[in-house]
Amino acid sequence: MPYVSGMANEPDPPNEWRVYEQDKTPDPEPAPPSAPPSVFPPVPYGDASSSSQPIVIRSSSGGPKLVLIMIAVIVLGVVVAGAVAIFAAVDSGIGGLGGIDAKDPDDFEELIATLEEERGTTVVHDVNFYTDYIIVYMPYTDDPKDDRQIAFTWRGGDLEEWTRGTTTDPRFDLKEIDPDVIEGMCDPVLERADGATPDDCSVFLSPPSFEGDEGWFRASASDDFGRSVTVKYDKEGVEIPEETP
Repeated sequence: MPYVSGMANEPDPPNEWRVYEQDKTPDPEPAPPSAPPSVFPPVPYGDASSSSQPIVIRSSSGGPKLVLIMIAVIVLGVVVAGAVAIFAAVDSGIGGLGGIDAKDPDDFEELIATLEEERGTTVVHDVNFYTDYIIVYMPYTDDPKDDRQIAFTWRGGDLEEWTRGTTTDPRFDLKEIDPDVIEGMCDPVLERADGATPDDCSVFLSPPSFEGDEGWFRASASDDFGRSVTVKYDKEGVEIPEETP
């Protein structure tokens, strides 16, 4: 009986069977993972590694620090401005700060010019020369019968009103006095007043107060024990010998 295949449609087996040879060619190495994209934008030229990127650090305390810095700058500006104002005041004698040597002939002459410019007169009752300022006592009006008096301080700038009152003291024209005679008037006083310094000596100018008196200037200072030493000068600045009892 002839052989009948179990599957009518199955093809006939090949006459020779092919032996399978394994492909021993190694598989290619996997490609390295691609680098993550740069966080920085590409540069148009040059080495990207040489470029530097700004780094911004934000701090919640930045606000107060900025305010403190601004305050410090403002305070410094005020201090500098104040210092400049003080030096200017010292130089010009404005604002209560002396800028003169009251017993210097040049400042004496400038005082006379200031009186004429601001008051229109150089007629006075008394003039007191201290360290860095001068006090001038003047008639309030040019009426000889008017006993009102006004006093000014002068520190090298404008006249500053000081006091008002009345007086019967005689008047004289300050232009009649040579400013140069005041120089050196304190020297004999300082020689006799132990411990006194030039700043301790003051000079007072007024007409003689009684008949026979030739004193116009009086330079005065106190020694270490508070004793007053006074030297008188006539109108030309000549020292008047001290009277002996």
